[in-house]
Amino acid sequence: MGKTKSLEEKKRDKRIQKQVENLGGSKKTPQPKTLKQATDEQSKRARLMQMYPFTSGDKKGSLAKYGFKPATTDERVKAMLTGSRGVYEYNVPKELRDRLKYEKVYTKGSGSRKVND
Repeated sequence: MGKTKSLEEKKRDKRIQKQVENLGGSKKTPQPKTLKQATDEQSKRARLMQMYPFTSGDKKGSLAKYGFKPATTDERVKAMLTGSRGVYEYNVPKELRDRLKYEKVYTKGSGSRKVND
């Protein structure tokens, strides 16, 4: 697993990239997220929403501190009633969750294999 960058590191990288572009450097093309990265991000957001349901809707609240957009009222209510799993299932469609389940890569010894049932 790679190290996730903190919010300060992400802001620093954006600032440096902007300075490079202003000096005439090449623009950095955005890299698309993988399905695993996107679902992990939603899972982390859901856990934070469950831990801090009352401040997760603020623009300077707990979610903004970690680099996420503020939660909607529906998401905050769902976090209080059903927990982080309910918010995760609310934000990530079932088709994507099923696809993620079948694309898991298991390692056994030195080799790896994909499970396709």
